[in-house]
Amino acid sequence: MKILVTGATGLVGTEFIKDATALGFQINFLTTKRIKTFEEKNIKGFYWNPEIDLIEDLSCFDDVKYILHLCGFSVDKRWTKNNRQKIIDSRVKTLQLLKQTIEKNNIKINHIISASAIGLYPSSKTNIYTEEENKYEQYFLTDVIKKWEAAAQSFNSLEMKVSIIRIGLVMSIKGGVLEKIIKSMEINRIAVVFGDGSQWQSWIHIKDLSSIFLFVINKKLSGIYNAVAPNPITNFEMVRILKDNFDFLYRNNHYSRSTTLRASDRIEFYRKIFIYFTINVPKFIFKLLFGKMHEILFLSHKVSSQKLSDAGFVFEFPDFEKMIKEINQ
Repeated sequence: MKILVTGATGLVGTEFIKDATALGFQINFLTTKRIKTFEEKNIKGFYWNPEIDLIEDLSCFDDVKYILHLCGFSVDKRWTKNNRQKIIDSRVKTLQLLKQTIEKNNIKINHIISASAIGLYPSSKTNIYTEEENKYEQYFLTDVIKKWEAAAQSFNSLEMKVSIIRIGLVMSIKGGVLEKIIKSMEINRIAVVFGDGSQWQSWIHIKDLSSIFLFVINKKLSGIYNAVAPNPITNFEMVRILKDNFDFLYRNNHYSRSTTLRASDRIEFYRKIFIYFTINVPKFIFKLLFGKMHEILFLSHKVSSQKLSDAGFVFEFPDFEKMIKEINQ
């Protein structure tokens, strides 16, 4: 079977393609950078430019039965007017271009699976959110996700299955939030808690996320699913666990800027500092540093993945602390 992937060269897309091809899937992918197009066994890249409504070679759709839509400009940059528009267009205009191309050229696709985000749910330290939640707060990120999901749902008119995967904080040593936290600890020699650290953070290991996409494809599941591990964690606990396991993460994943100390000495040096220096940074400091974007750092989301579990999905990494101790990528 063949899958067309957008956002294929990003953190999640790269993991998914590795896992999918290992299972025998063929992958076509769309990229906005010609230099990133390549062809090898079971993988072929194609150029597109959604800003001018261009998919250069329509053979990218040949024999494709599934589309996995992962592309999206990063939300962890300052929310300037220009970046806000990029955040929206990279998610919505890309889906619109895919739909109009499929419709105009009478291309038959069975199923589209689109990434989304749990940021749609209201921020709460007490509520547990399921896919049935329909009350949302009004702020920029919520507006983005609503438009993103509406663009994905519009594929229903083409008689395609539509799946929307609302993703939590993605954990991988190769990039994303985990890499940034660990590098910040190493460089600054402190462990930073956001405010009082009581906000809930629903997370997902990248291997489980990739497996969820494959599970949805193989089971032909449609609808909305929360892609989060079964056990959310507070920001304070997350930072504590990362601090306590920093030597392990360093030793196994080679985080280091300094070359003046031997690795074993450097591990112990940083570890001692981390044990005694955890600081709670108030919200206004982050607002000064990051502007409106600071809002996402203080969102509290306790999200349920029971719907996925009920469908038969089994998480490889359900517990954050165990995941950190077992992580090998």
